[in-house]
Formats: sequence, structure tokens, C-alpha cells
Amino acid sequence: MSSESDLPPKMRPSAQVAPPKPRPRPQDPVEQEFWKRCQDGNLYFQRCGGCGCFRHLPRYMCAKCGSPEFSWERSSGKGTLFSWTVTHQALHPAFADEIPFVAALVELEEGVRMATRLIGCDHERLALDLPVEVEFELIGEDFRLPVFRLRES
Repeated sequence: MSSESDLPPKMRPSAQVAPPKPRPRPQDPVEQEFWKRCQDGNLYFQRCGGCGCFRHLPRYMCAKCGSPEFSWERSSGKGTLFSWTVTHQALHPAFADEIPFVAALVELEEGVRMATRLIGCDHERLALDLPVEVEFELIGEDFRLPVFRLRES
């Protein structure tokens, strides 16, 4: 029997183990705050102190009125499927076992749209405005990533 070193690198058993899923690595403090708040198992979005508009992606000024004032508000976590694509190629080896998966754009009740993955869904059921809700996928031992699944209306 040959040793692992006799095999091409991609065929070695050690190369067959999927790496961990990548975590977001935000550099900006407001983006860091978004991910930090996700760790309690809830979504939070910025709400403008000037006009009351919710916003996502997090930023320093409101796109509607230009106010720099905001607070973090807990989201209902409920929304609808705005757009999607079924992905058949893993762009990162950690997702290879989940192919095909649904890359989705969800419109939340607060009016913001969020890019995400839709999990636990028969691809034949996909349609605009399907009701969805947030769920948090544990990545590693200590990081929660928001994903969505269909909800019964």
C-alpha cells in the first residue's frame, strides 16, 4: 500500500477534508458592530435618527437624508425572497458538500435587502415573495452567520 506522500496532493486523504467556512472579516467599525450583534442570534439593522429609515449595509450616513445619527434596532428576522440563483459550483471548498445551494437576496420587513443563503428549501418551490425567516448557522465553535429558510405564512 502506498503512503499519502506517494499520491498527488489533491488526492491525498488529508486534502479531502473540507476547510472551515470562511467568516466575514470586516475592517470598518460599523460593519464589525453588525457582525458582533449577530452573535446573540438576532439580526440588528441601523435605523436613521433623522428620518427613521432602516439601512443595510451598515454605514455612517443615511442614504435618504444624510443624517449621521443612528441606533441599532432588532429586526423581526422575517421577510420575503426578492431574488435568487441556484449555485452549482463551490467558489470556496468549504461549500462543496452543500452544492447546489441557493444564493438569495431577501427583503426584510424593515425594508432592507440582505444577500444570504437560503437553506432547507426544495429548489422547485422557489418563487418571488416566498416568506422567509432568519436562522443562524454556527460556523466553527463561536460564530453565528445569518442564513434564511422558508417560513410557513
